[in-house]
Amino acid sequence: MKIRVKDFLAAGEAQTFASQEFSADLKQVQADLKQALGQVITAFLEEVADHPQNLAQVSLTIKGNSDFKLFLETGIINLAFRDIKRVDNFFSDEEAEVPLNVYLSFEAPGLNASGYRIDEITDLASAQAKPAKFLDLVVAQFESYLAMLAASEQENTTENEN
Repeated sequence: MKIRVKDFLAAGEAQTFASQEFSADLKQVQADLKQALGQVITAFLEEVADHPQNLAQVSLTIKGNSDFKLFLETGIINLAFRDIKRVDNFFSDEEAEVPLNVYLSFEAPGLNASGYRIDEITDLASAQAKPAKFLDLVVAQFESYLAMLAASEQENTTENEN
């Protein structure tokens, strides 16, 4: 699947992409990660299929000791819709058709210096063709985010003890 850079930028700036938000308790998510993220994946794939340009963002706010947020978005570069004004810096031809990919973003205090991470998961066509594999990719990436967050919290705890 492809989209013209110009069309992607216009939809992002006008915020005309499909959007849906979910919320869950951390313990609930940890109890059945595949089920919790499966709901997000299903909603994302439905939103993408229903949107004329296949543009969507689905977020999951996870409530725990400190809340964090997961975003699943279509995009043309590893910048979130919230950073749409910076996307055109990476393209010299706004008429060019470029692949539409799926990105997973994680926002959590203490994750890293910015509290934010974004990764390309797969191209949109593959996500739609193989939703079970797509879910497995998202679960694996989310688990790596949780591991990064735990390591960061452990490092901060150790520094505070010294």
